[in-house]
Amino acid sequence: MSAQQWIHCNLCNAQMANKDTKFYHLSCLDVLCRTCMGKTNRGTTCPVCNNSLRHFTELGSSMSRKEKMLYHSFPVGLYQMSYQTLLFQHKQRKRLVESILKTRESLKRLDELESEIKNQVAQTQRKYENLRNHRRSLQENMRQTVSSGGGERNIGDDFAAKDVHAYSVGLSAERELSPT
Repeated sequence: MSAQQWIHCNLCNAQMANKDTKFYHLSCLDVLCRTCMGKTNRGTTCPVCNNSLRHFTELGSSMSRKEKMLYHSFPVGLYQMSYQTLLFQHKQRKRLVESILKTRESLKRLDELESEIKNQVAQTQRKYENLRNHRRSLQENMRQTVSSGGGERNIGDDFAAKDVHAYSVGLSAERELSPT
């Protein structure tokens, strides 16, 4: 076990700077140097927290695995890894939420466009029906004019007059239907 800079006696604050000074891990989770261990009332009471001691172990290879984990630098690395993991996951969640919100806005716009297109289709259908009815009316008028014998008039003149009339009626019908 390598000496950690933060390991120190919890009573006199002596640091574990060299291998000559022995330190002990107490069951109450305090750490004492060899000198301060003499103040434990024969290893029964911790002089730092006054709790009774079940056991104590010299810092080194004889410690249990659970005790060694307390002195290992691994938790700092684990914390950094956890922090990076949290940042990554937060970033991914944030992007997902942004994507969902953007999609929602796109759907709203698409709904608006769909509504506009439906209105234009309905308007175009109405124009088509009006023009179709107008064409039928013109055809009927033309049949009646031709069947009534139209007199000395030239049939070509009738068609020309009716075309002009149909064109002007068609324009006025379009003006009535077009949105302003």
